[in-house]
Amino acid sequence: METDLVRRLEEAADRFVIPLRMNEGFDEQALLQLQEEIDRCGTAWREAPYVPKRAALILAELSPAIEACAWLYEGDMRQRIQEAGLMVSEAVIAALD
Repeated sequence: METDLVRRLEEAADRFVIPLRMNEGFDEQALLQLQEEIDRCGTAWREAPYVPKRAALILAELSPAIEACAWLYEGDMRQRIQEAGLMVSEAVIAALD
């Protein structure tokens, strides 16, 4: 179960961040799926004594990666990506709090 959660989290993160980094645009559906996976992990690990190392690395890198991608874009799109980074950061905090 733990391995499956980490795999799903990683796939959702890649599905959202990689197109941003490749300057292919913003995928709202991928963002929603990423937030769902973050929530799912938070629910699963809320009472656990630890968060799997790979998941912790993914979660820690998400917000900075999204913020870095924002600078590839201009205007409203840059702002939307920055807002998405903040939303993801807040989702991670809420999931692991």
